[in-house]
Amino acid sequence: MRVILINPFDETVKEAVYGGDFREIYDLIECRTFDCFGITARTDLYVDDEGLLKDNQRYFRLLGTGIYNPFAGKGLLCSHNDEGETTGTNWELERVKNMVEFLPEGHREKPYMEFKAWK
Repeated sequence: MRVILINPFDETVKEAVYGGDFREIYDLIECRTFDCFGITARTDLYVDDEGLLKDNQRYFRLLGTGIYNPFAGKGLLCSHNDEGETTGTNWELERVKNMVEFLPEGHREKPYMEFKAWK
């Protein structure tokens, strides 16, 4: 299936092929564990779950999505069906290229976690 790979290291946005096995995501975005962000009701972005913890990291933003924090490392734009299974994206490549903002080399985000007590 057709997916879109966002690579902040070489600042490219290109189409890729995903066969449907979740293990392929590890190779495509070069990570040990991934997280999935809902971009729209049907569109997902897979990113490195440990991305903020790595040195020499590169970042990007997806403008116009309402998500303001940058993403660390490579991103894989996919969709999902009614059963929640990952499917290819129908987003146009040029649209995604226009939405991606690569942050400059040397940019650094600090990991943040907050715990709140239940009342």
